[in-house]
Amino acid sequence: MRPLIIPFFIPHAGCPHTCLFCNQHLISGVKQDLPSAELIQETVQQWLARSPDRVAEVAFYGGSFTLLPRKQQEQLLGAVQSLIEQQKIKSVRISTRPDALDEAVLAFLANHKVTTIEVGVQSLDDQVLQQSRRGHTAAESLAAIQRVKAAGFQVGAQLLPGLPGDTQVKALASVKGVIAAGAEFVRIYPAVVLSGTALADQFNAGQYQPPGLEQGVKNCARMLHLCLQAGIPVIRIGLQAEEGLSVDGAILAGCWHPALGQLVKAQLYYDLVEMLAGQFLSTEGLQLVCHPDRLSEVQGHARDNLIHWQQSGIVIKKVQTDANLQYDQVLLSNIQQKCRGSIITTCIYKERSDA
Repeated sequence: MRPLIIPFFIPHAGCPHTCLFCNQHLISGVKQDLPSAELIQETVQQWLARSPDRVAEVAFYGGSFTLLPRKQQEQLLGAVQSLIEQQKIKSVRISTRPDALDEAVLAFLANHKVTTIEVGVQSLDDQVLQQSRRGHTAAESLAAIQRVKAAGFQVGAQLLPGLPGDTQVKALASVKGVIAAGAEFVRIYPAVVLSGTALADQFNAGQYQPPGLEQGVKNCARMLHLCLQAGIPVIRIGLQAEEGLSVDGAILAGCWHPALGQLVKAQLYYDLVEMLAGQFLSTEGLQLVCHPDRLSEVQGHARDNLIHWQQSGIVIKKVQTDANLQYDQVLLSNIQQKCRGSIITTCIYKERSDA
């Protein structure tokens, strides 16, 4: 059973400046000050009452936690220490910038039962970072991941493909880089243009156009494939569908959908089947089989995969299921041929250098 993550959002708190793309108040739907100790403890109790049998973890998201004044860090972390001692929650996770994770900071976090640190990498291309006004380098991100892991924390990387200056090749290189540095999980947030940001100003001026939903999903599918091949969990794809994002005009452009993770996984299966079909002498009478738990992903959102396969000449009228297949596998066959593939082990994509 997956752990119960109890989130507390601290929008922009501790951030030394506002990045080109960022509007944390809109993303999180939270506009109030830092949560009080009383609010944290009450909220934890409420979440635990709804899920009493799950291992729980408190998470502080949305700002640069380790750049908060030390007193505020102590107040937030102090609010959960008694809950940890009472074994009501197991641990704490925080997110922060890569240039705010030196040895002294890590020692402080370890002493306050923080076990997981998510590093806001965004990209490992210095040109992209500079244009996005991140204020740190790719080298600092890699060093931070290595330092956090060496200190005994679980470390994750947050990536944001599609920013100004980014390409598919650069985004894939960022995935490979954080994995090589030791990231143990990844979040993928494809770029969207949020109102009230400097990126919105560039978009409105015609100076920037992010990948749309279709291209963004394809890019994320390739990033997900790299992570699956490396055995690295992708714990989130796309922004959470908070109330603020559903307001008209909140999102001006980019790759966003309330079920983006499903779309990306469906794209991965679409690309796998298309690749397998290319090995068949004839695509007449094709049958496709998958594990029952992956049926919706294989068929695609609103059965889009079946529609698009047919439009490309791969006619599959119905996807059948077989519990003997692995979760990641599909079996494509007709009277002449049979071919099994996996979204993990099959080489679905060819390397490109022109994107």
